[in-house]
Amino acid sequence: MPSIKSILRTVLLLLAVQHSAIAQVVVEDEGISLNQAELTFIVSQWTDQMKKSAANDPGDRLELLNRVLMVKKMAAEADKISPDSAAYWPLATTLMNEKRKFILQEYVNNLKVPDMSKLAAERYETEKEKYALVPEKRISSHILFACPPGSCSREETKVKAQKVLDELNAGADFTAAVEAYSGDPGSKAKGGKFNKWIRLGEPGVAGPYSEGLFTIGKVGEYSGLVSTQFGVHIIRLDGVEEAHFLTYDEVKAKIIADLEAEFRRSSITEFNRSFNMTDQVIIDNEAVDAIFAPYRAAGE
Repeated sequence: MPSIKSILRTVLLLLAVQHSAIAQVVVEDEGISLNQAELTFIVSQWTDQMKKSAANDPGDRLELLNRVLMVKKMAAEADKISPDSAAYWPLATTLMNEKRKFILQEYVNNLKVPDMSKLAAERYETEKEKYALVPEKRISSHILFACPPGSCSREETKVKAQKVLDELNAGADFTAAVEAYSGDPGSKAKGGKFNKWIRLGEPGVAGPYSEGLFTIGKVGEYSGLVSTQFGVHIIRLDGVEEAHFLTYDEVKAKIIADLEAEFRRSSITEFNRSFNMTDQVIIDNEAVDAIFAPYRAAGE
């Protein structure tokens, strides 16, 4: 049976061979080189067509390798720019910011998010209205006495509508009134039905309409006159879907997603803060004052 020392020597040898393969220079020109690991990664970023061309056509391969090496040569030239050059600091700060983005993304990519199931169940109970409440919805029918702004007298229209409303409250047939008076072709063809369950303040529905609908006490009763940009409405309540709460299982995924997002945001904030200045910071205030001097407001 091989000894532990023998096994360790074998493992170390294999690691050395592997490292050697990774570090192996595969392209070199004028002191600029590409090693195996570097070129492997670069090729992995190519399109499928580029990979196939390089694999099957020596001419295409040479051209693609030339492009890669050209980029690296140009980057090497940028490394030669002196800090005394006006071009140095724009490049240096750009690289610094890119490195910051990189290290932050690496942190995010490797962040371990804990299991939020227990906390999600607690949040369901403490923030039930936020996550689980389904507001009351209502469905209605209406008669529109059409009167767009500037096209008619809104007061005269209200007088006409009020007369019809009084008749309806006295027992007149709603469908017949729709046929006789409604200026909304879409709902008129359906006996006045507004075929949409709406919440109070429903987006896409005129605010006064939904407010008027939610003032009606019982199914089958009518609102008072409701004015919108379209004219004057008489609204009938046709049905109510009571407000209710969704079960935990129905909203669990949403709550967990929110908790995980909160955890990530908090973790990123703490990660950024970990790079704040410490108590050991040294600042040459005289030099810093001189840098900011040109920006002081006049007279200060």
